[in-house]
Amino acid sequence: MSTPSRRPRRSAAALPPPRPVAAPPRADGTREKLLAATHELLRERVGGTVSVTEICARASANVAMVKYCFGSKDAMIAALIERIVGGFVSELAALDARDLTASAKLSIHVAEIVRNYVRYPYLNRLLSTQLAEAGDEGVALLSRNFAIPARDWYGRLLADGRKKGEFRAIDPTLFFFTVIGLAEFFFTAEPLLRRFGVAKVDAALLDRYIAHVTEIVLQGVTSRPAPAAPARRRAPR
Repeated sequence: MSTPSRRPRRSAAALPPPRPVAAPPRADGTREKLLAATHELLRERVGGTVSVTEICARASANVAMVKYCFGSKDAMIAALIERIVGGFVSELAALDARDLTASAKLSIHVAEIVRNYVRYPYLNRLLSTQLAEAGDEGVALLSRNFAIPARDWYGRLLADGRKKGEFRAIDPTLFFFTVIGLAEFFFTAEPLLRRFGVAKVDAALLDRYIAHVTEIVLQGVTSRPAPAAPARRRAPR
């Protein structure tokens, strides 16, 4: 059985949005530039307001190309979300293919979930907006492209771990919200950190938080021996 390899770490902030699986045709080059520019500006502003004019200036594209390539700014944002969460699902498929224990896979996955909130600090705000404003169609899209595949992956991983004696019985739907929530709130509530004397989330703090969350998750799912039954008292004679 192989063990997780230690790869050189790259700066999470420098990562571009996930690229398409296949190289896009030349005609789609402007579409890719617009998505990359949207990602860059949203990351710089941590999800703050970004105008179509600013995006097109960054992409060196005519403003009319947003409508031509996507139909609207909202559709362009939805395409960026779809690209990112599609990358998350691809990571799960790649992790599935590795010859690792269920515990090792879960440990790697938890670390990547936390790091993804550093790579895409604007994602939580975009997802919240989509869930609140995009209606049933937007929620269905997010469920189909990310939530359900991730929940189903958890189900398979947890079942495999339980079969091999690593994990106890866990509800995969509740587990999905637990893992995502642990990773998400640390970054959503980042302004609160300053009240605790933390100026910023640097590499050292990020590593500490990943270790903390990973330990909590793994300890929470680990199979434990049944507690010993209390000794029965003898009735007085």
